[in-house]
Amino acid sequence: MRRRKFLKEVGVGSIALASLPALAESLTIPTSASGRPVGFRFVSNSRTATVGGVRHLFILNGDGIVTGSQVVGGGGFDHLLDTSPVPKTILASGTWKAKSLVNFDLIGRYGAIAAGTLKMEIHLVPNDSDVVEATLEVVCNIGAAGLSTGEEEGFVLDIPGTPFTTGGTFGPFRPFFPVAGGPTQGLSVFNLLNDHRD
Repeated sequence: MRRRKFLKEVGVGSIALASLPALAESLTIPTSASGRPVGFRFVSNSRTATVGGVRHLFILNGDGIVTGSQVVGGGGFDHLLDTSPVPKTILASGTWKAKSLVNFDLIGRYGAIAAGTLKMEIHLVPNDSDVVEATLEVVCNIGAAGLSTGEEEGFVLDIPGTPFTTGGTFGPFRPFFPVAGGPTQGLSVFNLLNDHRD
């Protein structure tokens, strides 16, 4: 089973920021009230619930572009056993790629950036293992503008057919607060692109 193999995969990996050249040229349907494509970028950590003294952590980064009903993007990941001693055990590492847009909702703009949520179906591509289907939601809030989605900044990763899914043993990977009342472990941003101006 592909998901089982993914969960058992152990290797050495690092976070790789995906380079996505010429994305604007590959998308044809504009979005946002201005008719411009919207870029996204994030670097964040999310983790599962703790079950039997075990908790999992996903370090995920990526960038891309959303237009109308399409999304193109990707990045890198490390899946860690969060409750292991430092250096934490890497269970899997690799890249991810956006496959289809589920939902995109901008709630407001503040200068050159915007707040909102992006939900997409993705493929996780572990090193030396099979592709795994997942759902990724990226959230951006802008506190300085009073723009809040009502969700925590960062990402929610749901991997169907594994313990890391809604209703699963551990539940999906979600943003967390390392210090009570402090910020979550990551940053995300949406921006309206001026791709036809120098």
